[in-house]
Amino acid sequence: MTAQTPLRVGLIGCGAHGRSLAEALLASPLWQLVACADPDPAARATVASEYIVPYPAVEELLTGTAVDAVVLATPPDCLYETALVAMQAHKHVLAEKPIGMDETEAAQLAEAVVRADVCYMAGYSFRFCPAVQQLHDLLHAGVVGEIYAVQGSIGVAPLNLGWHASPLTGGGPLLYVGSHLVDEILWAVDDLPEEVTAHVRYRADTGADETVSFQIRFSRGAVATGLVTQAADGFFNHLELYGRDGRISLRGVDYLNYTLEVLSKTVPAYIEPTLIHPRVYGDPKHAMLTAELAAFAQAIHERRPPIVTVHDGQRVLRVLDGILESARRGAAVWLQ
Repeated sequence: MTAQTPLRVGLIGCGAHGRSLAEALLASPLWQLVACADPDPAARATVASEYIVPYPAVEELLTGTAVDAVVLATPPDCLYETALVAMQAHKHVLAEKPIGMDETEAAQLAEAVVRADVCYMAGYSFRFCPAVQQLHDLLHAGVVGEIYAVQGSIGVAPLNLGWHASPLTGGGPLLYVGSHLVDEILWAVDDLPEEVTAHVRYRADTGADETVSFQIRFSRGAVATGLVTQAADGFFNHLELYGRDGRISLRGVDYLNYTLEVLSKTVPAYIEPTLIHPRVYGDPKHAMLTAELAAFAQAIHERRPPIVTVHDGQRVLRVLDGILESARRGAAVWLQ
């Protein structure tokens, strides 16, 4: 295998997101999609072709077709076990967020990554959104200075169907999109979260969380507040970062189109409030997935940790566990 050789990959999970990943894999010169697996014959038939062998389970895929890596697009309750099986077969893994149902599963995944000596990447694709990447670049350039407060919110329309609706399979917005929001906050603040306080409203019909509000206190004193809901009329993703030297506002009206508003008293280009519309290059439908898959391939070829590690996924789940525990107890929860 050389840096120029496409990596042979199997796709596990052929639902809506799996099909989007399949399209991105097929369009990439870095990957050769050779197999797929899904227990639903109709789902795997949507991905299978003359060159993509379908299987009902990951075990059969791993024994039936030679692959270098697998991409997991299963519901959250299947991510942990499926990743373990793949790593036991010494395959590299890109696992859809939130990588597991709780921090206990994530911690065991982290141990398995070390034992198997493979590349494991947590699939937080929002990090590859051009606007989110530009926001991170601005933070590193010192536009806002030390962050002292963050306000974030993310929402989707009601989750009424399939695994998205059931808490038993990881349904509800906290794991589904709240994991993205928490990852964005942790990535931006770049500090240890120490304490979380939260309130959760649950749906009477499905039992899944409907609306979650939370506050995270970090070790250097920053405070982040967040809102996650499935009571919205559609998708939104907003993040406000306040620092000693300025502020940045990120506002998204769909999964890819965002605006940034930047104000800084130390960087001349942003002395006045400046509105930025980050450009999206390539196929807009798969821009984030294409960048994510390229980063995964590069990490494998260079034999180095990926941009988003299993430990990043574990940190997110630690906070999500704390949010649910705080809501149950009606009190703050210490995370360390």
